[in-house]
Amino acid sequence: MDRFVFCCCLGLILLVGLSGNVADWSRSHPVRINPADSAELVYVPTREFIMGSDSAELASVWQRFHWDPRELAFTRSEQPAHRVRVDGFWIYRNLVTVAQYRHFCEVTHRPAPQAAAYAQQDDFPVVQVSWQLASDYCAWAGGRLPWEAEWESAARGTRTGIDGRARTVFVWGDSLPVGRVANLADETFRKANYYNHPNFHVFAGYTDGYVTASPVRAFPASETGVYDLAGNVLEWCGDWYGRDYYRHSPVHNPKGPATGSQRVLRGGAFDTTPTITRIARRLGNAPDIRHNEKGFRCVQP
Repeated sequence: MDRFVFCCCLGLILLVGLSGNVADWSRSHPVRINPADSAELVYVPTREFIMGSDSAELASVWQRFHWDPRELAFTRSEQPAHRVRVDGFWIYRNLVTVAQYRHFCEVTHRPAPQAAAYAQQDDFPVVQVSWQLASDYCAWAGGRLPWEAEWESAARGTRTGIDGRARTVFVWGDSLPVGRVANLADETFRKANYYNHPNFHVFAGYTDGYVTASPVRAFPASETGVYDLAGNVLEWCGDWYGRDYYRHSPVHNPKGPATGSQRVLRGGAFDTTPTITRIARRLGNAPDIRHNEKGFRCVQP
């Protein structure tokens, strides 16, 4: 039996045989399996939430965590905070893995991406894929890359900032990480001297045990049931990146500017500063770039 098919079948068997607690979770969070790549998808319902940040909120967060105020200069694109409504969608619980992408390459007769600069196993997120390659995979699997508003809806969950609900800084909450919450730039990363830059900083005192990327389910899922929305590797989104887009974006299902030179990335990575791991933070990169910290997941309507 093909190794990919065997692993997928084994995963389905394990899913069926899980404990009552997981069964209870599945009843409240519908899960379906994509037959193209055996990925699990979880449903994110239609919701309204406050997207982005405002200057007073950012100043408060920076003061609370004692972050370098010079990094505030990189937050312009996430301003102003604004209300959006995003229709329901299904999102991959995991980042697309090395094994899934290998299967895609075999089926479509495409060359495999360049190997990462660090050791990877089949259950690691695939990296070294451009925006177009990520988009091609999602189309082959019957989906697409998430719009960044969809990504933020999945990351925020019910913490929408509307009708008295809280709106947190990070996927895991409002505090600096305690315990093992995500694969972040941490003391392990700093001590490895993997990225030596005078302005680079980490989550001081936090240790997740990984210098670089980690398996896709090494840390707890979000409230929505999705893994690695904070850290591990950055995630390509479908939108063109516009630095001033939030000043005129539509309220209902925003999908980014019509054109641009960069595509949106979200979520932070094992080698990004803590400020980038915030839910609201947006990054833009040339769509043809490939990197050890850039991966993706898919969505379906």
